[in-house]
Amino acid sequence: MQTFLQQLPTLIGVLVGALASFAATSAAERARWRRAQSVRWDERRLAAYAEYAFAVKKVSTLAVRIAAHRGIHPDIDGLSPEEGMPLLAAAEEERTVKWETVLLLGTGGTVVAARAWHESAFRLQRIAAGAEVELSWADAIAAASKARRRFYEAAKADIGIAIGDLPESYEWQIGRLVADEARAGRPPAEGSTAPGR
Repeated sequence: MQTFLQQLPTLIGVLVGALASFAATSAAERARWRRAQSVRWDERRLAAYAEYAFAVKKVSTLAVRIAAHRGIHPDIDGLSPEEGMPLLAAAEEERTVKWETVLLLGTGGTVVAARAWHESAFRLQRIAAGAEVELSWADAIAAASKARRRFYEAAKADIGIAIGDLPESYEWQIGRLVADEARAGRPPAEGSTAPGR
């Protein structure tokens, strides 16, 4: 018994050391797993945001081309409504599918910014289709440009990418063209039925 009592502090030290080693190893493994999961979800969010941005841009671009054909937008790359509206409907369907992934994986701020962007794209679609809306074409383009910028800022902040010194670089280049045309006071082309202009 005397020998056991003499070795007891050593045994307790070995046991405490083993427990401490196990706890440290477990904590390190949990932290590594959490980092791996975070990277995995960031990659999926990045893909979801990029696919969604492409889908909204496609919808917006088709709306602009249809509007150009109708003389609402100052561009020569017009697309007739007969040809463009089915393409626009298909693009809107694709955007809706991509939206569900953003809803599933996105953070609150990015989801709100994404919704604002596709609502502004929907307004462009309505104008291109000849429907009455509360904004002029120039104002609708400006709103879409700002919504695009807010989406990119929110998405980049969400996945930890620096926004940069020039956040206006995320705005839509078409917005500048339309703003320049509006400032110059150029009327829409002949035969335009541009609402709100």
